Amino acid sequence: MVTIWLLHGRFALVSTDKPARGTLPTDAVIFYSSVSKNGYWTENSGSTEGATMLWIYGSRFEQNGFSTVPSTTNTNTVQLVSNYTVYDCEMHNDKVTNTQLTCYTPAMAPGVYQIRAYVNGNLIPLYQYRNPKQATFVPLVSQTPTITGISPQTGPPQTLISLSGNFQTACTSRDTNGCSMDGDPLISRVYMGGHLCNVINPVTNTYYSNITNNNLECSFEGNEIGIFNVSMLVTEQYGRSSISPNLYRVSAAGDLYTFQSYAVISSVSPNTGSLQGGTTLTINGEDFCNNAQYPVVVNVGGQPCTVLNASLTTIQCQTPVAPVNIASQYHGGRGLYIFRQLGAISQGTLAASSPPYPSVGATQTWSDDAMYVSQSSSDETVWLIGFLRIPQAANFTFILRTNGNGALFLSSNDSPANVIKIADVTNNQSNTELLQGNIDYYLLCVGSRIGGNLVLSVEARMHETTLTATTSRLVLNEIQSISVIATVVAEEQRIVNSTNTSSNGTSEVQSIQVDISTFQIGFRGAYTALLTGQPTTDVVEAALNDLPTIYPLTVTVTATSTLYIITFPPEMGNVPLVTCISTSRNTPVINETVQGVASNTAIAFSLNGMTTDYIDFTTNVTQANLTAEFNKLFSILCPISINNAQATQSIVYLQDFETDCVFDETNIRSNAFCGQCSLTSNTLVTGNARSGNYLCFAYKILNSYVTQVDVGVYLNGDTTTEYWPSIPFTPIADGVWHYTCIDVFSTLSSQSSTYSSASSLVLNYAALSENIQQGISIDAVTVRTALPIGYEPQSLYPIDQTNISSCVFPFIYNGQSYSACTLGNNGIPICLDRQNNTNQCRSTSIEGTRRLYPKHQLVYNTLQVAYTPRTSTINVSFRYGDCSTPSLIQSLPNT
Repeated sequence: MVTIWLLHGRFALVSTDKPARGTLPTDAVIFYSSVSKNGYWTENSGSTEGATMLWIYGSRFEQNGFSTVPSTTNTNTVQLVSNYTVYDCEMHNDKVTNTQLTCYTPAMAPGVYQIRAYVNGNLIPLYQYRNPKQATFVPLVSQTPTITGISPQTGPPQTLISLSGNFQTACTSRDTNGCSMDGDPLISRVYMGGHLCNVINPVTNTYYSNITNNNLECSFEGNEIGIFNVSMLVTEQYGRSSISPNLYRVSAAGDLYTFQSYAVISSVSPNTGSLQGGTTLTINGEDFCNNAQYPVVVNVGGQPCTVLNASLTTIQCQTPVAPVNIASQYHGGRGLYIFRQLGAISQGTLAASSPPYPSVGATQTWSDDAMYVSQSSSDETVWLIGFLRIPQAANFTFILRTNGNGALFLSSNDSPANVIKIADVTNNQSNTELLQGNIDYYLLCVGSRIGGNLVLSVEARMHETTLTATTSRLVLNEIQSISVIATVVAEEQRIVNSTNTSSNGTSEVQSIQVDISTFQIGFRGAYTALLTGQPTTDVVEAALNDLPTIYPLTVTVTATSTLYIITFPPEMGNVPLVTCISTSRNTPVINETVQGVASNTAIAFSLNGMTTDYIDFTTNVTQANLTAEFNKLFSILCPISINNAQATQSIVYLQDFETDCVFDETNIRSNAFCGQCSLTSNTLVTGNARSGNYLCFAYKILNSYVTQVDVGVYLNGDTTTEYWPSIPFTPIADGVWHYTCIDVFSTLSSQSSTYSSASSLVLNYAALSENIQQGISIDAVTVRTALPIGYEPQSLYPIDQTNISSCVFPFIYNGQSYSACTLGNNGIPICLDRQNNTNQCRSTSIEGTRRLYPKHQLVYNTLQVAYTPRTSTINVSFRYGDCSTPSLIQSLPNT
């Protein structure tokens, strides 16, 4: 039997039965593969960016034509296949023999790919593999060399550039000490576009700086002027590097780049000439590249100066006739001019129709970025002034970012007299502006702040672009919804409450024996905070009662010399055994000592592992109450002390963004940290009037521009004077949810006696210092008097680990990518290693399984709950986003 699969535009025949004798298309066999020469088959992972060399060992491969006569013909080919996805692996012909194939992997998504080889066009069937599982390739983010820092990102050719990141090795091909063994990974090349970035000084024949796993310096060779992307090649099990998305810049033509080179002018002579033109100017400097992509263009007074000849160091051109109208400013130079002067200017003056300009005494510098960050504590006013010129017409939105007063102006042409205000601090985003190609537009941005430390920047978002958020975190993907006109039938289930006569019931009792270690107890899929050593019964009890799968009921915990004894409330009846993970080598022992019998005084509802609160139907239960409870079956459930102000007295201010929550088909794990919704903004707190020292919040940030939290505080109960300090804050900018708490009072007290001498502090306002549009999401924001139960400071990370082998994050499990431990099929936290083996986690964090996630995602606005108290009937209607058929809602206890 032969099955025909359509794989990326080509037909692939997959044989499921052995062919008849005598019809074998090729007698080649595959033993195993590795990313290391003569390595083990378990060494099968490499870069997601490609350029990992695969070594495929077997027998009776075709001797490549390259080995006998010069040829580019491949008699052996290799493909990497995962379901319907197929990638070609570029053959490395000079290492091919009849017993080994070598090829370079392309850039590809993380996953597990079967290696399929062809000999003379004939596919080697899987039954001619010694073991197909020993011939796979697994591209992993953790196996990809990364570049996370480039400094500077602009400069002339020959600039010495510092790179930082995780290079996976500190060795190069010239190193011998600890780097000369077969299989040692080496940094083989660093490229700047198509140019070599040399780590060795050709004059001294030494490294420009000591090379480590995380830092090196290299010199950009060549004389080309333009935009380039930095890349690195690392041999053996690694490959081509990835670039942190926040390093990418977008050119006016919509191209991504990480470094821009420019020429330098050192002198111009003569500096006077005829008004009628014709004077030959000689311009001296460096790197006057003259090619088709970047031709030399010289303007004098805004008019073309005819280029007579050009070399790398000299340009000669003939001046034009002097223009009739002499302008005060012309397009040219590099980037924007920054003017700075001492003293603050009010918002009303800055935003006036005729903006203020810098005084004669203002300092002046060039900037390659439309950003200014002050290090001064003095009152100051700063201008960013220059011209915008784009190669083709496009629509733009401009965004003003500042922590002080500010306004942004744009002219309809190159004249400063025609500027119009397009944004200010009250409305920091402009309307859509259509800019024409090859026209100069004058731009002026001004900001001012009392007390200095001014941050001022301008963002320009081009609407017409083919870039995606995958390649640059400065890009906002367009999301379109397609409505199919069809009859949609929602799932409808009816629940009739026929509670038995209530009784005292019997409390379930369970015991746990666990070594002195760090351990966590799980119940119905949610895990407690880290419990270290031999915590007291009060600590264990508080941790368990913080679980969303127990609240609003409570358990009690007692202890003997060797056991923790957990007593459940009788409302829960016979409950499943708790689970426990531990750093100890000995598995915790869990036993049921008393089986619970339900008191029939409360009921909870369960669906696919998610559970509502226990509900007492003898009280005044409303339809709104039940709708909120059933909505929990489709929400991310967090520990109670994080976002439940009703149950947590230390919370004095809460924003969970669940009111009027609207969500789309985006994965709920991305949409929210708790619940179903979050806020896309940098504003954390507004209008809080209660005293609390701690600011806690979840954040997901896509760039590294945030450097501080700007706060507004009242001291000693005085609400007439608001202070506006800033707190340093370095977030993890990886596009994944993180949770943090800041001790505002202690941090400010260390900055000034104004705060340390205060008896109370009210955090009235808080915001992250930058807000790249759509680049920051926040959730579960609280102001509080005490930290949440089991708060995990960054110093504890990494928390998600296993005792058996090294977890690799992110990993792919059941088709989903995870950056922390996730629940396995048995309700135990798991992670995957480099060989994609599943391992039990010994500990898990708030970013892992301390939160409980719904198995299926609800389609927005499809949950409908109708409650008829008279007949004790609940009708529930809903629809899953993945079109799967829902399971039946179960009642708890099951009696």
